[in-house]
Amino acid sequence: MDSLWLISLKAGGSVVLGLTGLYLVIRIWIKWQKMDLDIIKARVFLNRKFLMKNWQYTFLSGAFQATHQFLDLSVSMNYVGKTRLIETISSFLELMALGFLVLLAFEWYVLILEKK
Repeated sequence: MDSLWLISLKAGGSVVLGLTGLYLVIRIWIKWQKMDLDIIKARVFLNRKFLMKNWQYTFLSGAFQATHQFLDLSVSMNYVGKTRLIETISSFLELMALGFLVLLAFEWYVLILEKK
């Protein structure tokens, strides 16, 4: 029964994060089509804080995804047993990777849609 609760939580969290990310990306893309490319470049490359957050979220998303994949590979190669703890950790890593991608999209959303 615990496993069903965990699966529901992961699936629900993934759906919420996925739909949030999709909404942000669509809004960014629509606004981006109407903006001058030089304005976008200036907002991105003149904002050191944005560049650092952008790099950190990209790195963390990739690191969590790579760790998730490594754990799955370890289970499939029988280096690690497929236990509830391993499945929980793997699900958490996957959810965190998606979460950091949504945070990255949110940072772009704020940058592109800010009123100046």
